[in-house]
Amino acid sequence: MKPSRKFLSLPIISLREGQQIGYVKSLILNAQEKAVAALVIDPKGFFKDQRIIPYTKVVSVGEDAITIDKESYVEKSASLPEILDLLKEKLGIIGTKVVTESGKILGVAEEYFVNPDTGQVTHLEISGGKLGGLINGRAYLQAEQLVTIGPDAIVAQKGSERLLAVADKGLNDTLKSLIHSTSHLASEKTQNISKYFRKKDSATEATVVLTDAEDSTITHENTVSKPASEDVENPIDKQPLE
Repeated sequence: MKPSRKFLSLPIISLREGQQIGYVKSLILNAQEKAVAALVIDPKGFFKDQRIIPYTKVVSVGEDAITIDKESYVEKSASLPEILDLLKEKLGIIGTKVVTESGKILGVAEEYFVNPDTGQVTHLEISGGKLGGLINGRAYLQAEQLVTIGPDAIVAQKGSERLLAVADKGLNDTLKSLIHSTSHLASEKTQNISKYFRKKDSATEATVVLTDAEDSTITHENTVSKPASEDVENPIDKQPLE
């Protein structure tokens, strides 16, 4: 799928004549078909007045150029009344508010994507609305969910908000995630510090208990009375009198 902006300024080459006819100035949309109806050629190109190419005449849309079979497929808008009517509508998608049938605003269409082979619009890129935050996120909505593409609003089916494919969360969720991670790390650090001091306190208490026990033992040893020495008979007292 190709973003609509990637079509703009691409050179248009006619395969039969081998000429560069001009550049793509803009895309003409058919709201009913949800498709690109024609390409508007830059008047500064091969032709001096504005010309258009029906998308059905496009052979290929490449990365660097768009090819058509022959130069005669480039026509004046007046020659194609149906496309002229679409051109007068000046219908655009980019910058248009997207709202559901139930009245929920999904956001604003920032871009739309086109199938290069058929010209069919495949999906929209939306920002804001239900995706709001400090910086709005982006989401994609399939074109099959669209009911109406109008000049003031694009209407999507009821419940389309549940089918949005979120492209990124935006800064709001990023900040929440960052705060959560930081809080988690801080909590772990606090727990580790608490464990450290609990272990240190336990070790200190054990040392104090051991010291008290040693002091008690020393005191006990110092207070125990030594046994009285046995009386020794004096051999002089034992001698008989002459």
